[in-house]
Amino acid sequence: MTKTPSLLIGVLCGISANLVWGLAFLIPVLLPTSDSVALALGRYLCFGVVSVGIMIFTRGAGMRGLDRKVWLTALAFAFAGHLGYYFFLVQGITHAGSPITTVIIGTLPVTVALTGNWVRKEFPFSRLLLPLGFITVGLVLVNLKEVDWGSAFSGHTGTTWVIGIASTLTALGLWTWYAVANASFLRRHPEISSYNWSTLMGVCALALSLVALPVATVSGGIHVDRAGILPIIIGSLVLGVLVSWVGTVLWNRSSGLVPISIAGQLAVVQMISGLIYVFAWSRRMPPLLELAGIALLIGGVLLAIQRTRKSRPAPEVKIADKAEMTS
Repeated sequence: MTKTPSLLIGVLCGISANLVWGLAFLIPVLLPTSDSVALALGRYLCFGVVSVGIMIFTRGAGMRGLDRKVWLTALAFAFAGHLGYYFFLVQGITHAGSPITTVIIGTLPVTVALTGNWVRKEFPFSRLLLPLGFITVGLVLVNLKEVDWGSAFSGHTGTTWVIGIASTLTALGLWTWYAVANASFLRRHPEISSYNWSTLMGVCALALSLVALPVATVSGGIHVDRAGILPIIIGSLVLGVLVSWVGTVLWNRSSGLVPISIAGQLAVVQMISGLIYVFAWSRRMPPLLELAGIALLIGGVLLAIQRTRKSRPAPEVKIADKAEMTS
């Protein structure tokens, strides 16, 4: 059974990671005219450059001798949890619209919790039903107010709709897989610290970004004028260093200590913090219905932690270890 101090540290790291990730909601609001593709590529280029710098500065301490299998896993996670996820998310917004994409991606806390518990068999599903019910209702209430339903079904043909929904579901599947597989990997490799694992993923993200950059440039996916370069650089630094590198370190630490069914539910903190940051910047209060949704989201996570602390996790089923998703 997970020891309480370790669980507490893991929960605090998970909350901190999602508080940092919530800044990803605010940066586009602060830079409304900045090109989203340029900002995304700048983010992952900064993430990668910082990671390479750390590797050089530390002379690869803790990373020397890692075999090709570990590096390939880091590459897969850099794609699934970072560049690939964002690419399909943008495609979903472009083809199906932001409202529907937001609703689908908003289910991440539920999909990660359910998938993680199915893979690792950490707790009886009955112990998660009520907390996940709270979270689901909370997500519905928040989306009722935040999503512009008037534009949700307009301006999209049948083909673009299918492409958009498929892209969004792909993004949802990629990040769900990444969260569960990453937690399983860290449990199997305690010799790799969360700090070093974040750095390895950053190096791989740099490689992927260097491949994506010329493709995006040639295809016309990047539109940046001279006046928009400085905001892109500043936004990329914040997103790459703080949101991506620091956030990934904290998430990796949490994933190694907290049952993935709980870590998944902590993802609601990202949405809550993002909304709070935007509300604070806009100097407005959320409506009562949205406050009720936020209260249910927080209550669901707290209830999940309380219910799982009282129970011994069910024995893990090692059918060739279902968690060997990355091997």
